Amino acid sequence: MLNQLNPVYVPLLTFLGTLLIVAVGILYNSSRITDFSSRITDIKDLIQAEARVTEANFRRLEERTDRLEEKIDRVENLLVTRLADHDGRLRRLESR
Repeated sequence: MLNQLNPVYVPLLTFLGTLLIVAVGILYNSSRITDFSSRITDIKDLIQAEARVTEANFRRLEERTDRLEEKIDRVENLLVTRLADHDGRLRRLESR
């Protein structure tokens, strides 16, 4: 078949074939890059969602800690009050 072609057309066809292969490669890589960037976007969205969940959990933990501190303060005040009552009773018994 190449024998039938004019020798001028062979380099031109070779160049066009190479150009076509390079263009297909560029388009293929471009689609893969777009795919990759969409994956990066998905990962970024996932990380942001995880950050929001972690922040919400941290806020809940802070609220629980605050409630526990309030309970501890109440129990401490109750114990101090009871110890003061017992101290008063002991003083009265000792003074008799």
